[in-house]
Amino acid sequence: MNKKPAFTTICSLFFLVMILSNTATANESMLMEAPIIIDGQTFRTPYIMRDGHLLVPAIFVKNTGAYVDKNEAFHSIVFSRGETKFAIPIGKNYSDDFDRLTGNWIRKPLATSSIEFQGVPFIPLIDVVKKLGMNVQYDANLGRTFITTNFHIKSNVVRKANTKEKLVALTFDDGPEDYYTPQIIDVLKQKNAPATFFVVGRQVQLFPEVMKQIVKEGHGIGNHTWNHPDLRKEWSGKVKEEIRMTQDEMEGVVGRRPHLFRPPFGAITKSDMRLLNDLGMKNMHWSVDTLDWSGLSADEILEIVHRDVSPGGIILQHNFQSNVRMLDGTVEALPRIIDELRAKGYTFVTLQTLLDMEQEE
Repeated sequence: MNKKPAFTTICSLFFLVMILSNTATANESMLMEAPIIIDGQTFRTPYIMRDGHLLVPAIFVKNTGAYVDKNEAFHSIVFSRGETKFAIPIGKNYSDDFDRLTGNWIRKPLATSSIEFQGVPFIPLIDVVKKLGMNVQYDANLGRTFITTNFHIKSNVVRKANTKEKLVALTFDDGPEDYYTPQIIDVLKQKNAPATFFVVGRQVQLFPEVMKQIVKEGHGIGNHTWNHPDLRKEWSGKVKEEIRMTQDEMEGVVGRRPHLFRPPFGAITKSDMRLLNDLGMKNMHWSVDTLDWSGLSADEILEIVHRDVSPGGIILQHNFQSNVRMLDGTVEALPRIIDELRAKGYTFVTLQTLLDMEQEE
């Protein structure tokens, strides 16, 4: 007679635990976002609270300028900055810190365990940034976490050249391919106007003859990664590999390894900027975004160009493959851009020439 109530109590407790567990899982599947201020700049990130500690996706730390990589063999995340290097095994409450003097890895405790949620590794933010030599504090009144990296990374973003001369550079992203690129090259040849093509490595591999034609016609080239990923979402080692593979492919096809680089979508972290500096590459953005990728008409593209162009300007256009003819406006607008800007006194040059002219001033 006494066993039935006991059994009922045990079942009730079991179901209570299950309910609580399911509630926690549901909450974590709908992650909230928190603003984190790094050197005065605000970044938003999904987060998880565990044992009173803030956990964020490991790759978020790239915003501080540190290199972040995933070691698949040891199922860990590796962070490095200057002489500091350590690994955090996923699911553990410790780090393995590399001692450069002895060449040994030393195990040290963390405030809480790292976790993996929906395939994304989350790490205790405070522990990690402190280990990287950064200052961090939480302002309870503002509800904000502030990080001071104590880490200067030279800005390498070039949006336009610092010149008063009416020089302008036409640039085309995402090729080469065999429909729009040949048309663009023909227009440029007819108008005797040089341009700069930021090429995707896999496209160079697919269309080597078109790539050779770009160089043969005297146009500049730049690196636009191998697969066109959002670099903010890629491990540091993957970013470096995207650049290296494209450099190798260009060298194999046209014998050049350009030092001009343009990140896909113009999206980049402080860590990626640091990597470009380490590789000696210029981070080329633009001052005139024609938005041609969205299928704008030639008239709409021209309106943007005339509105935004200025001496030293860099005009962004595209030459990607499109089954729905998204870039017809680009081809139609190009000869008019050249003629109308020349009528205003502009001279078209490659990006490298534009940079060289800036250095001469």
